[in-house]
Amino acid sequence: MKPFQSEPQSNDFQTKRFHWPLAELAWWAFLFALVTGVILSFNYRPWGDVFTNVSKITGQIPYGGFIRKLHYFSGQAFLLFTIGHTFEHFFRQTYQHIKSLEWSKLVFLFFLSFPLVFTGFILKGDKEGIQAARVMVNLAEHVPLVGSGLARTLLRPGPDFFLLPYLYHTVILPLVVIFLLGRHRRRLFPKGELGWPLIAFLSVLAVFCPLPPDIPPHMESALSTGPWFFQGVQLLLRYGSPFWTGMVWPLIPVGLLAVLAFVPLSWIKWMRGLIVLLCLGHLAVLLAAGYLLPRLPG
Repeated sequence: MKPFQSEPQSNDFQTKRFHWPLAELAWWAFLFALVTGVILSFNYRPWGDVFTNVSKITGQIPYGGFIRKLHYFSGQAFLLFTIGHTFEHFFRQTYQHIKSLEWSKLVFLFFLSFPLVFTGFILKGDKEGIQAARVMVNLAEHVPLVGSGLARTLLRPGPDFFLLPYLYHTVILPLVVIFLLGRHRRRLFPKGELGWPLIAFLSVLAVFCPLPPDIPPHMESALSTGPWFFQGVQLLLRYGSPFWTGMVWPLIPVGLLAVLAFVPLSWIKWMRGLIVLLCLGHLAVLLAAGYLLPRLPG
């Protein structure tokens, strides 16, 4: 029950009032990424020369390159549709009409979509993936009190460098997402007829659009960039504290979104404005990073 707001009218996200295509598209995209990820896992090895292993999957395994691209584009679609779905609810003020716990599940799903895609970026095994893993651990180490322990739960140096990101990407995070999706939507599989058009669209992308190039781990390059949604943080890390620019700055809007359904009604307006301003700030930094990072010295 919400302590400061009126009793919710409904907690059922399946009602027509709250049933929007972005939710179904995000779910279908997640399922496509899950299926293609399972197929790739038969040939992927998270130890040894991972870069060579991924290159073999892409270039030598029959249809390996197509499946990998379909997995990549499905993951990106899941992230984008989840972002869109979350902010669609935000702008329609759904949190005022449902139980606070339901809103918290949606925001947590929104948050989990980022580490799910980020760990997949690491598993490429190329220079950018390795650098992204090291940045992730460096940020974790700067968390007060628990930093060193947290870093050890994310990455282990040595021959098992990719093992923990692999377990997070293929087992732990997908299981949490499946659980939350089932609880959030009250069923395991999405309904509707959006699945086939989406897979057709993703297949066209996989046929005609190349993946971002894989950079060999030992190749000299001017700059290694992280996934697109992380590049704003990557830019700020050049000039600020890892804790504040790498941890606090990205998590503030997520935290405000999560508590939005619990605050007094008199606070809602200014909190919504603050969330919008922070998101616009993130977008501005992200656009600046897209322009500046390729032009800055490594």
